Amino acid sequence: MFKYVYINIISMLKHFTTKELIFIALMSALIFIINVVIGSIVISITGIPLSNAFVTGITMGLGVLLIIKIVPKFGSLTLFLLIYSILSIPTSLGGAPGFWPKIPINTISGLLGDLFLLTARYRLWSLFLGFYIITTANISAFLFFLWLLALPAIQKTISIAHWLLLAYWILGTVGILIGMFIWNKLKDKRILLQISQ
Repeated sequence: MFKYVYINIISMLKHFTTKELIFIALMSALIFIINVVIGSIVISITGIPLSNAFVTGITMGLGVLLIIKIVPKFGSLTLFLLIYSILSIPTSLGGAPGFWPKIPINTISGLLGDLFLLTARYRLWSLFLGFYIITTANISAFLFFLWLLALPAIQKTISIAHWLLLAYWILGTVGILIGMFIWNKLKDKRILLQISQ
């Protein structure tokens, strides 16, 4: 199975230029750094796992919009979330430090997002709808695994799950709108044109 996954990842990477891969990696790292700083503060204040979703929805919406607009290729979202989840393993983002299921959960979420966007031909409305669908699946999967592993304070998280999801939808929408504003300001800049060529 791992050999099959490895072969598919390698074949997917061949569709990207070096500039596109570097851009996706840098965006993943940037969003990670912002989220780990803000998210850690929120979790330390509330003591509730996944409560960083009250804030990080904006950065994820922003990141998704910019990546899809700048590199509108199948696999962009998958790579973004794969790199992001690997970086988040030693942190409290998406569960306790060392919580390895965050890698498959986020990667599968990214793959579903890529399939949805490809089917919708990367139309603007699909970014919003895709974000809501994938966010719901992603947070539900995280809650299930956290409950299954009986992580501390999981009952608190489950009790506010509907608010987390609503916050992520609203904040993700704000993030996408901010991303659209930034994209419209930068889309004709030479550096972005060079990435997408």
